[in-house]
Amino acid sequence: MAHILIADDDAHLVELMATILAEDGHSISTSVSGAETLMKLGIKPEDAGVELPDLILLDIIMPQLDGYTLGTVIRNNPRTRVVPILVVSALQEMMRLFTATVQVDGFLAKPFTPEGLVGKVAEILEKHRAPVQA
Repeated sequence: MAHILIADDDAHLVELMATILAEDGHSISTSVSGAETLMKLGIKPEDAGVELPDLILLDIIMPQLDGYTLGTVIRNNPRTRVVPILVVSALQEMMRLFTATVQVDGFLAKPFTPEGLVGKVAEILEKHRAPVQA
């Protein structure tokens, strides 16, 4: 299926999301900070050899670099700007800001159900696999 990078500083939640998505057939990598996420995406330090994920699940509140800033860096990088981002956060009031300025692909509110997570991931992956209509 897809390779998904989960960027969240809550180890318990990361383990839960990873288990749910792995059971759905996805391969998972994780990151507990914004700085680690940049490294895993080959942004800082720059490494064009790093394989990009098919989707990033991004928390808003993280140490070293918050999700909003991290999402902006990902979108402004020519190599990673096309990677879909699903924001997973309890801060629902941030949805409009993220959608408008960072141009994320979706927002999933915490707490979520396993079905809600799997469904939202499937929706975004399907949208990005669909051929672009001219």
